[in-house]
Amino acid sequence: MLLAASLGLTLLPSEAGAFCRSRTCRGAECTRDADGCPVDGLPLYWPTGCVGFSFQKDLSGKLDPDLTRTVLRRAFLSWTQLPCPTGTASLTFSENDDTACNASGYDDKGPNVNVILFRDDDFPYRDEDNTLAKTTVTFDSKTGAILDADIEINSAFNEVTLTNNRVVYDLESIMAHEVGHFIGIAHTPVPEATMYASYETGQTSLRSLDQDDIDAVCAIYPPEREVKCDPTPKGGQQVCGAEAEEADEGCVLGRGRPSLLTAVMLCAAALALAGRKARRDTRRTC
Repeated sequence: MLLAASLGLTLLPSEAGAFCRSRTCRGAECTRDADGCPVDGLPLYWPTGCVGFSFQKDLSGKLDPDLTRTVLRRAFLSWTQLPCPTGTASLTFSENDDTACNASGYDDKGPNVNVILFRDDDFPYRDEDNTLAKTTVTFDSKTGAILDADIEINSAFNEVTLTNNRVVYDLESIMAHEVGHFIGIAHTPVPEATMYASYETGQTSLRSLDQDDIDAVCAIYPPEREVKCDPTPKGGQQVCGAEAEEADEGCVLGRGRPSLLTAVMLCAAALALAGRKARRDTRRTC
């Protein structure tokens, strides 16, 4: 199923704008400009016009599964069919079959899956109680082409919500931000943008893209880009069965040629906001 949506007219995007692109440099290795954008290495991008993704079949045991799917799809939709000055951005998404894979990873010698999964029981990364999600992107360091991307939602240490009735950590907002990383966008210094680095309890504004976010997509995926639509993951669609899960090898991160393939954790420190007595809780989005 291809996902698409329509938004209003936009202004001319510019590489000199405030938005930041993810690049092949990593962490402290990256030189940054005045806006905090990495400038070393090559910018990341998907080489296809339609990117496939799969939901981990169990989703979250804490959330209604049907509504969860609807919300996740809306987050992807917000980044599609974006109008640029010369036409529509050359990026859409395709929802592939659900997967049993319950780990983030990439196998350069076999099939893969761009998985969206929830961590209900544990979030095995640093600052687990202050991080809402993590996106892991694997790319070709010689070209910047994205080979694989996975999104993990920290539902173990955060109360993730789906509706407007009672908003705590809004799943649609969190996912909209992570999809930005999924397609090669880094954190921006623009506070109104979906790709800003922090999230406040009860916030839903990240559901809707800011002009800064749209400019980023138009720069990375311009309408004139000549690409085919192939939502198949690199190496084919991964099927994680019982044997793979028992061996804990259903999805393996960083296996293979380290000189060619690099996995990057797209995380950055959130800006420090109010102190302990503040009414608003600010969490990090990676």
